[in-house]
Amino acid sequence: MSQLPYHWRRRIARLDLAWKKHYRRARLTYQFFQDDLYDFSQRAHPVLKALSIVLGVLVFGSLLIPLAMDSSRQSPVAMLVEQTLLVAFGLHFFTRLLLTPRKKELLRKRWAEGTGATLACAMGLDLLLADGRHLVSALQGIGVYGSDTLMLLAIQIYLVTLVTIKIIQAIPETIANSDNPAKLILSSFLGVILVGTLLLMLPASTHDRSGLELINALFMSTSAVCVTGLIVVDTATHLSRFGQSVILILIQLGGIGVITFATYLALYLSGGIGVSERSLLRGVVQQDDVRAVSRTLKRIVLFTLGFEGIGAAVYFFSWKEFIPDMGERLFFAVFHTVSAFCNAGFSVFSNSLADPSNAVSLPINIVTMSLIIVGGLGFTTVSELVQKYFGAPATRHRCLSVHSLIVLRMTAGLIVAGTLLVLAIEWHGVLAGYSTSEKFLLSLFQSVTSRTAGFNTLDTGALSAATSLIIMLLMIIGASPSSTAGGLKTTTVYVLFASMIATIQGKDRVEIASRTLPQSVIFRAISATFLAFLILSVCTIILTITEDFPFLDILFEQISAFMTVGLSRGITADLTNIGKLVLVFSMFLGRVGLLTFAVAFAVRSDNRTYSYPEEVVLVN
Repeated sequence: MSQLPYHWRRRIARLDLAWKKHYRRARLTYQFFQDDLYDFSQRAHPVLKALSIVLGVLVFGSLLIPLAMDSSRQSPVAMLVEQTLLVAFGLHFFTRLLLTPRKKELLRKRWAEGTGATLACAMGLDLLLADGRHLVSALQGIGVYGSDTLMLLAIQIYLVTLVTIKIIQAIPETIANSDNPAKLILSSFLGVILVGTLLLMLPASTHDRSGLELINALFMSTSAVCVTGLIVVDTATHLSRFGQSVILILIQLGGIGVITFATYLALYLSGGIGVSERSLLRGVVQQDDVRAVSRTLKRIVLFTLGFEGIGAAVYFFSWKEFIPDMGERLFFAVFHTVSAFCNAGFSVFSNSLADPSNAVSLPINIVTMSLIIVGGLGFTTVSELVQKYFGAPATRHRCLSVHSLIVLRMTAGLIVAGTLLVLAIEWHGVLAGYSTSEKFLLSLFQSVTSRTAGFNTLDTGALSAATSLIIMLLMIIGASPSSTAGGLKTTTVYVLFASMIATIQGKDRVEIASRTLPQSVIFRAISATFLAFLILSVCTIILTITEDFPFLDILFEQISAFMTVGLSRGITADLTNIGKLVLVFSMFLGRVGLLTFAVAFAVRSDNRTYSYPEEVVLVN
């Protein structure tokens, strides 16, 4: 440089100075542009979010259109929605790319999405504007057929997965912002019931491609979510495989709990849940220790799926001769496993399990009763039993809680008493044509299933009045808290009985297994029982006015619905619309719990630090 003539060196210095000046000016201008672009992208973020929502609606629309109409692949509406979805997906990605200040980083991280967006946009425009004469025809020319369908399927899977993840990730925040867990439980069950109703109204849900009427779809959806089992149409013959699959999913969500299952997924997709969310979820999973909520959620879901897997395997091999087709047999096995464990009582056999090949089959009876009993014990009791007998050595010496002792005593006592009573009353009745061992097996099954399961191996309508009254009593008692079943609950009845004994003996407190029960527990038991009989009385009176059936049949139907059992004396399908709505309301209240429903709308009062003077009131 120093060897150059002076005038050349001066010219180069001037050029270098001018270049640096323009570079600084350009960089400053670019920085201003980046800042403006950032501000604009921040303002455009709600618009992009709204566009994502629109894309989600289009995705679900494109998925439901084939289910909502015949020959939908040739339908102009379906084709327009699919082609619009391709273009919209591409435009959404390119808009994000244009507005982001970190374009290289976005392209590097989302290169697969960018490639798909480019192809989708080009393919959609080709189909919309040129009827596929360019890109689609070119791909067909090199042997790639159905490229538009494959691209649409990939986009649908991607967007559905994305929307599902976003919804699940938002669950902890929703829980944290909720000041009333009872309302959260009610809204979750209502939401699933409404979605199930809409799906069952689709033509694809029935064999005749007409879909269910609104009242029937609402009834079936409520019965499935509330794990009841009452049906107004035959699940086996009227519903298609899609409709049966909808029922299956609704049963699983209703049995395990919508909030429980969704929060379990959120634990993995959101990196855990906070202390506030755990505090609110204590009532959902029946766990007093805030720190143990996450662990309890995982145990509930994993235990449910694991036990159902074992049950499905037993069903699958037991029906090898009865259902030769492996695919159909697998679906039947999974359906009945979920239905039995969740105490739902739905069956894809027209006569439930009363078919001769199932009614006296030892493996079918054993696996069904095992699923019903374990599902009805409650996750709290099952967890204690697992920890005591299969847990670490340090946990095996712990005594069972009073709650679990009550549950086990009541469950065993009710099963034995119910079996002996049904056996004695029906020995020369509906059991007359069976052998002694078959009579015992059938009586045992009726005793187990009457406590909210809903399956039957005998014709319920043929049972005597005495047996029907015994079954109604078992239905009212029901299963245990934190289980998949309904009813007053075994612990509630036991606490009331213990309170009565304490009153008769002149005691001022209730003691069970060397433990004193808090007054709040006794108050809850009394409140739950009073509310239950109040609802039963009001709904039964309404049904006696609107329905033209014998009183025993009406009372049996109402108890079965309210206690979420599912047994019927054959009048469900013939009920009037008002009668069906009464049972829908009863099933919903029975599943979410009367106290939960009352707490959701009650005005809570703070505990007072004072008390008024006592005064005796004569109650006897």
